[in-house]
Amino acid sequence: MMWCIRSLGLIGLVWLIGLGASWSVLAQDAEVERKTVYLTFDDGPREGSREILERLTREETPATFFIVGGHIINAERRETFERLRTSPLVQLANHSFSHAREQYQAFYANPEGMLVDFSKNNEILGFTQPPYPTRLPGRIDWRFDDRYIDAYSLPRQSTHKIPRGVTRLFDKGFVIYGWDVEWGRPGKQASLESVEAILTRIRKRLTSEQTVKPGRLVLLMHDFHFNTPQALDSLQAVIQGLKGDGVAFGWMRDY
Repeated sequence: MMWCIRSLGLIGLVWLIGLGASWSVLAQDAEVERKTVYLTFDDGPREGSREILERLTREETPATFFIVGGHIINAERRETFERLRTSPLVQLANHSFSHAREQYQAFYANPEGMLVDFSKNNEILGFTQPPYPTRLPGRIDWRFDDRYIDAYSLPRQSTHKIPRGVTRLFDKGFVIYGWDVEWGRPGKQASLESVEAILTRIRKRLTSEQTVKPGRLVLLMHDFHFNTPQALDSLQAVIQGLKGDGVAFGWMRDY
């Protein structure tokens, strides 16, 4: 009788251990399948940058700021840049020094000039060792892990010839990221696309595998679009909505 009790106890112990292992595997699978959104903000430091950081801090949510060095034009902008640089929630990334001076055709026709411009911005950002997370101004290009994707091939590998400037940067350690969804002001309207509309687009893209990496979505925004309390409230509402979906947030360096 005592032997039976002990045997049952051993069987029970083995069963519990097996059950625990099963739950561990399920938990790992759930973590692997968890969707991730990468919040990215372009063209800072500008109006809106500091207020965005305050909302991210409230939500304890990470984001990547693609910085234009030429926008650090005065003491206030330098202070904003320093706040971004020292925030534990922020990863800085390179968005060129000049933003092509808005002369994109001439900028991209000069690969060596592109390299000089982005290298100058690396110095401002304090980047000394590759890989350098980068986004090109005024166009969508992805160049990472030996993959090239452009606006015409999204979200798949491009069959077009890789632009010389993109190759020149990549060969020097610049890893180039585009985006999957842009949240902005449709048709140059005064207000942002609604919270409901952008959340619908994000959810659809995440579940339909229409992103460069399945289950991962890079959201492009611009600092100056969040220079009003209403726009900042919308940003916070989008973050909260995605958190309610169980979405994780990440930096581009971990993409």
